[in-house]
Amino acid sequence: MNSVRVWLLFTFCSICCINNSWAQQDFIHYRMDSLAKVLSKQKTPKDSLRVLQQLVDFTPIHVVETADYPDHLSPLLRLNKTLKAFDPEPYEKIQDATKTWQAKKYTETLATLKTVVDEFDKQHKQIMMLLLSMRVLYNLTDDQQGRFKYYTAKLEYYQVNGPQANTGPCYHGIAGYYYYKNENNLAISNYLKANEIYRKYSPDFYIATLTVIGHQYAEWGNNAKAREYLKKAIELTGKFNYNSQLNYVGLSEVAVSEHQYIDALSYIDKAIQINGTKPSQRLAGALVFKAGIYLVMHRDTAALHLLDRVKAMPDTLNIKTITANGFMEIDYDYYQYYLHTGNIAMAEKALLKANQEALKENGVLLQLKYLRELGYFYRKQNKLEESEKYFDQYFKLADEVDKASDEFKVAQYETEAKDKEQTSHINQLKQEKAVQDYKLTQRNMLLGGSIIVLILIVGLLIFIYRQLHLNKRTLKSLRKTQRQLIQSEKMASLGELTAGIAHEIQNPLNFVNNFSEVNTELIDEMQQFIDAGEYGEVKDIATDIKENQKKISQHGKRADFIVKGMLQHSRISTGEKQLTDINILADEFFKLSYHGLRAKDKSFNAELVARFDESLPKLNVVSQDFGRVLLNLFNNAFYAVNQKEKTAGSNYAPKVELTTFAPPLASGGWGVKVRDNGNGIPQHVLDKIYQPFFTTKPTGEGTGLGLSLSYDIVVKGHGGKIEVNTKEGEYTEFVVYLPVQAI
Repeated sequence: MNSVRVWLLFTFCSICCINNSWAQQDFIHYRMDSLAKVLSKQKTPKDSLRVLQQLVDFTPIHVVETADYPDHLSPLLRLNKTLKAFDPEPYEKIQDATKTWQAKKYTETLATLKTVVDEFDKQHKQIMMLLLSMRVLYNLTDDQQGRFKYYTAKLEYYQVNGPQANTGPCYHGIAGYYYYKNENNLAISNYLKANEIYRKYSPDFYIATLTVIGHQYAEWGNNAKAREYLKKAIELTGKFNYNSQLNYVGLSEVAVSEHQYIDALSYIDKAIQINGTKPSQRLAGALVFKAGIYLVMHRDTAALHLLDRVKAMPDTLNIKTITANGFMEIDYDYYQYYLHTGNIAMAEKALLKANQEALKENGVLLQLKYLRELGYFYRKQNKLEESEKYFDQYFKLADEVDKASDEFKVAQYETEAKDKEQTSHINQLKQEKAVQDYKLTQRNMLLGGSIIVLILIVGLLIFIYRQLHLNKRTLKSLRKTQRQLIQSEKMASLGELTAGIAHEIQNPLNFVNNFSEVNTELIDEMQQFIDAGEYGEVKDIATDIKENQKKISQHGKRADFIVKGMLQHSRISTGEKQLTDINILADEFFKLSYHGLRAKDKSFNAELVARFDESLPKLNVVSQDFGRVLLNLFNNAFYAVNQKEKTAGSNYAPKVELTTFAPPLASGGWGVKVRDNGNGIPQHVLDKIYQPFFTTKPTGEGTGLGLSLSYDIVVKGHGGKIEVNTKEGEYTEFVVYLPVQAI
């Protein structure tokens, strides 16, 4: 392993991985303490098993570095051996991996955990902590290329198949790879992507990674951004929370780089205050950093006092130059102290020791600093041969570092193009998966429908045979049964749409089931508090139950709305055609749609322009169905201008135009035109607008049946056609043509 890779590995571990682990572990302790309290209140083995499983899923792999965590895995497996509630194999493999990790068989451990991830993926399980733990193994095996390939592949898998929460650790792992490669831009970008996922699914990881991003920006030289993220992390954790210590150290580093030494001392003193007086790696690092500030300020005596205090700690802490909290430059600080006080011999000894420790611990960044300093030191002492030797070592190592980052020296355009290509590939995979799932569902539905129809036919034939021989008076009943068979066959043709309904109503039904289960648990807790006489808690729980009940009702109505929309879709063209004045019909629904939206949003206003062709004759249509088409088009138009008004600024004036026309025969027929000046329809959406259940509206605002229903009414029910003209960002125009009819 060359020295450049070693340096990058240790730098990443110290700043990004391990600092992040320190911060996250503190949050994990908090979460584990909360879960442990919940565990102590469980009254049944089954409930205890559920909480134990959560504890195991949220705990890092139990090894030397995390030995202070309780071992919940063993009791989980023992209890499950009795209850047999889940397949224990993945958890047994985690137990095996724990042993091999403790034995420092890192490659074997990594291989085992990969199989665990694959098994959990089949269960669609959130495994954020497991994925985060594995990145440490890639560092221990020095397989950064393997790390990049693995997390990139898993990221693509979770983006297509879910769960979305698992993409956060994948971005985190990729960010560490780029940090290892000294590519700060891509490293920070991926940390930010990871944090966006953490913000949705794990507030603990979100806050901890803010600290990592802050330190990353500080190292990159963007002090404004570093300060922004570090202060945000302090704000979320609390000024004197133990997790804030690393943020104050980072703020102190930023202040030093800006030569604001008083501010730097203030921040580092807060970090020391949070640490307390008990000897620790964090306390030692903060004291050494403060000594460095004193040396820059030429407060040498104060600096020496702090350095001597830290020097007394190694017997218990075994402090190294490269630690879990960054660089511990105690020997270099002694060098500066002796240099300031004129003790050249002791200064030389301290600087040589600092360089030796950096070399021993593969700290290339520190080696560069110390080799350069040795060159200048010996030049000042007029020892030119020694000076030249260290300068030669410095330039040789600097060339290696520069060469290591050559592969990332590419134009920003190429990086963006690569991201677009990857996004396109992932979208293609999602589409292919959706098509495969649809085809599989359709095949299963057809097979099931065929079997059902076959059974019905056989049963019907037996029924007819028996009835013919038993009593001719059952002929009326037989005809009724025949009509039922015909209806069943018609319903079988709706298999495709039935699959769509099942998909659409699954989400609201999941919410109903989940909130119902939560209410059941809350009622159990309420009974406990009633027995204990804690009626304040009872009122709080009653409030929660009421809120949950509202959500159950809300999502139940959502499912009901989807089913009603589907029933409408299945009743296309069942009405009787009659001569209808399209001008009057269009005018009524135009106003109905506008006032309907106004009833929901009083602040909405739009200009309505109606142009009616008086030469348009009455047309032979199903007025109820054609009115439904017009209402869908008007609703979409008003929704489009309303959405654009929210972002377009004060100069934008919403406008919806209605035009009826009776053109010459060569144009294709009579019709209606609906135009809006909204955001238009993107090209990638345009091809899907008539698909059932496809919608760009947020959940709860549309089912995706409107245009599909309208298309079937116009094309299949009336022999007409619908055309759409649009320009993204400017307008959308739907034109409905009805064929020339004999009036």
